[in-house]
Amino acid sequence: MSELQDDSIDCIITSPPYNKTGITGKTNLKIGNQIWNKFNIDYNFYNDNMPEDKYQDWMVSVLNEMHRIIKPNGSIFFNHKPRRFNNKCFLPTDFICKSKAKIYQLIIWNRKNSPNIRSDILVPCTEHIYWLSKDKPKVYRDKISPEYRGEIWHITPSRQKDHPAPFPEQLVENCILLSTKENDVVLDPFSGSGTTAVVSIKNNRKFIGFEIDQNYIDHAKKRIDLIAQQH
Repeated sequence: MSELQDDSIDCIITSPPYNKTGITGKTNLKIGNQIWNKFNIDYNFYNDNMPEDKYQDWMVSVLNEMHRIIKPNGSIFFNHKPRRFNNKCFLPTDFICKSKAKIYQLIIWNRKNSPNIRSDILVPCTEHIYWLSKDKPKVYRDKISPEYRGEIWHITPSRQKDHPAPFPEQLVENCILLSTKENDVVLDPFSGSGTTAVVSIKNNRKFIGFEIDQNYIDHAKKRIDLIAQQH
């Protein structure tokens, strides 16, 4: 992102790694540790076990870069979730509020289901989509389906086949239609399997994406090429 110009991106839609293992303090796990494998959360190329203070500092720096590159009327849709450790719930606002980005609105993603990891808490079946901005974002609320014009989106997760935590296309499309018009530029700095790219192309938006895992890059390119041929 440091190579992108200030005020150059219309919309950012992304979901970073959640540091699910690092929050426990067990940061000596190897790649492919399978600790979350029974819940299909395991990356090919990334541990997701950064020391929590370093992770939060990293997230603040990422958020500040996203804030720098969006246009004054641009939007950032930052998907994260509450995490638990040592009988405490850690909210993404712990580090979001340390960044320069403003929380314009909180959208609740009701995933409708979730693995029942433990019996001493209510089943965690929601994630947060933080709609962040620099100033007042442009909004096209009438462009999205009426069922998504409230702040709770009921969307079933995508099947976890080629990536451990893929975006549902409906979620991405909501964000794109809500905040951009045709030929606007959409960025995903954690592109994964390329869902944001695919949905951008389907809706006639330009797209930029970053990804460190070559397997995901190859898969995303195949998806992008297929959709590009159809459009």
